[in-house]
Amino acid sequence: MADATLSTSSFLPEWAESLVTNLGLYFLIFAIGYVAIQQVRKYPVAPSDHSLYAKFVRFMVFGESAYEQVPTDSNEKKSEDPKPEPTFALRAMMLLFCAGGLLGSYLLWGVLQERIMTKEYDQGKFDSSIFLVFCNRLLALVTAGTVISFTEKSSMRAPFYKFSFTSLSNVLSSWSQLEALKYISFPTQVLAKSSKLIPVMLMGKVISGKSYPTYDYVVAIVIGFGVSVFTLNNSEGGNGAEKTTSFSGILLIACYLTFDSFTSQWQGHLFKEYKMSSYQMMFGVNAFSCFFTVCSLLESGELFSSLDFIMKDSTIAQDILMFSVTGATGQMFIFYTIKTFGPLVFTIIMTCRQLTSIVISCIIYGHTISGPSLMGAVIVFGAVGYRIYRQNSDRQQKAAAEKAAKLARESQPVGDVELK
Repeated sequence: MADATLSTSSFLPEWAESLVTNLGLYFLIFAIGYVAIQQVRKYPVAPSDHSLYAKFVRFMVFGESAYEQVPTDSNEKKSEDPKPEPTFALRAMMLLFCAGGLLGSYLLWGVLQERIMTKEYDQGKFDSSIFLVFCNRLLALVTAGTVISFTEKSSMRAPFYKFSFTSLSNVLSSWSQLEALKYISFPTQVLAKSSKLIPVMLMGKVISGKSYPTYDYVVAIVIGFGVSVFTLNNSEGGNGAEKTTSFSGILLIACYLTFDSFTSQWQGHLFKEYKMSSYQMMFGVNAFSCFFTVCSLLESGELFSSLDFIMKDSTIAQDILMFSVTGATGQMFIFYTIKTFGPLVFTIIMTCRQLTSIVISCIIYGHTISGPSLMGAVIVFGAVGYRIYRQNSDRQQKAAAEKAAKLARESQPVGDVELK
């Protein structure tokens, strides 16, 4: 396992060297891609051009939405008809479905994540975080591609290169989270990640110009406080090694929070702008994620060493396979949840998942839940319930106001018809 001491050839810890190297590699890739896109945009292909090059350029740079025909008056009216809003009961069932899928997938995913990064296998400890990210994204890519080929006929409306931004932040956030487990304990990681809601809202303002009501900020603070109360009263004291390396863990968690908050907000932005399906998002993000991680694995030489490690031990191969399967199913729920309820609701569910994972750990391993910890759990779930109630009340008030305005417009006299 990597340690946090400084190497003789560098003033940076090993994880920081890896991060700087990967960032430099990704910057080079993005610089080449930027130059190529700018050159292609100078010579756009005609819609009538069906050559292989033209199809590739339209797919990668312009997207199918740039070549869609302007709707006529007859079908424009149809597109303007709003879809009926789902009832509160239906939205509640959809939310329970999303929450159940996310919790089920990522609770098992978290158990396997900690097992792979901390267990002593026959060959020692497996320490290639980027290889785990690659395996996870590869299976997710295959899953999304399979679902799209059998269930969807619509084309990719968004320029494919736009998936690279959220893909890069997704890869870096996953890598940071896995690397952090080498330096801090799982309860400490949960405690640090409980402050995730505030970065998500701040990133929403930067990317999409979103504004959140005051109660969203209050709920975010209350949830962070509740999770902190729970974890602080149940976390076990770390050993000396954990304390000396915790600064590296804190920096890695800070990286995770930054990258992950951008990921969900940019995905929400793409969903809103291009009206794509969840599986198209999943396919686009994971295609670039596989490319980025393969580049990193080849540059560092970890690809072949990791494969050699797995070939010599079937146990870790099974663990990585289950880790990838749960990650793929979890991603499907992630994209569906963000598309249906937005990135903030998704973040609240995932924050509750962190809390639930500790509860399950206490049940499985016989840990006791103290009174203050139980109070922390009540605070978190109470805050989540309050936010759902407020959102539903706001939605009902908005619908009632729109209905009243519509009735007022219909009752107004038009021209001199009323005079006759």
